[in-house]
Amino acid sequence: MKDLTSSEKVTVLLAALQERYEALRSIRARVEGIGLWSLGLLLAGAAWIVQSDAVIGRYEKVLYIAGILVGICVLRCYYLSDLAKGFKGQQKVTVRLEKVLGLYEHGTFDDTEEGVYPIAWKKAGMEDGDGRFFKTTYILLYTSAVLLIAVILLAPCW
Repeated sequence: MKDLTSSEKVTVLLAALQERYEALRSIRARVEGIGLWSLGLLLAGAAWIVQSDAVIGRYEKVLYIAGILVGICVLRCYYLSDLAKGFKGQQKVTVRLEKVLGLYEHGTFDDTEEGVYPIAWKKAGMEDGDGRFFKTTYILLYTSAVLLIAVILLAPCW
């Protein structure tokens, strides 16, 4: 690799960067999909209970709530957590490639005082980064689960 010309190195870096961007889009799409489906199913469950005037026994309520909590925990702690780790890892590699390409440095592509990318983007994948994508997904998931649990608890009991 050391025998590559500067132009060839840039080509390799751009190809690697394109792959990271695609991986980030793919992970984001998975999280959006699972978030929307989960939100939809939880809200549909709550709506069905309210619309049907369902009468739910005490033991059924406990079973349903336990099922919801287990499902949310598995989804959050395993599936979404794994995606979040992969997403952060991809972000860190992306930032490294962007730095090497000079996208954060002023004067690399023009005479302006700032780089092509904002300096704040350098924190992508880090704890102090501004990204809230996963947190927002978690909040929507938790909120819809709490709503469904509340509807179950408030449903008439036989």
